[in-house]
Amino acid sequence: MSSTTLVCVCVGLYRDALTRGQRYEILEEDSEKAQIKVLGDNNRTRWFPRSYFNDSSVNVPVIDSWKFDDYIRDDGENSLEHIEFTVTFSTGEQRWGWICTKAGLADYIDRNWNGPVLLIENQIVVQNFSHSTVQEALYELDRQDQLIRATQPLKQKVTTSFTSD
Repeated sequence: MSSTTLVCVCVGLYRDALTRGQRYEILEEDSEKAQIKVLGDNNRTRWFPRSYFNDSSVNVPVIDSWKFDDYIRDDGENSLEHIEFTVTFSTGEQRWGWICTKAGLADYIDRNWNGPVLLIENQIVVQNFSHSTVQEALYELDRQDQLIRATQPLKQKVTTSFTSD
């Protein structure tokens, strides 16, 4: 191992002991079991899966802020809306995605299922559209290293013209 510290990339079930993006000193390593022992945020020493960590030189982007990009007419559990949101990470990168409720997802599937498959990219299903519920969902996805995968890079619209030869 090239370093005595590693950076946490996923907290798994240990949200009281680990913080994504935080660096931890390795106290011991068990390569056979793929585990490392560190002093957690709760001041307890314990073994964690090695897969929850990466080399300390890796810059782990963590959620810095987020915002709704659409006006929400119905923030309840039965809302059929699909709301766009933008997240900003500690690196300055911005990404976007969609959120909907379980009822909104079911409605969307019912209205759009007309073939052998239905792909819904960048879709996160939340209980309701209250600010606290959405924030809890986004931060939980971030702690589990899933938020980047569930969103797309926010890019300026590019107009491309094609010509045929």
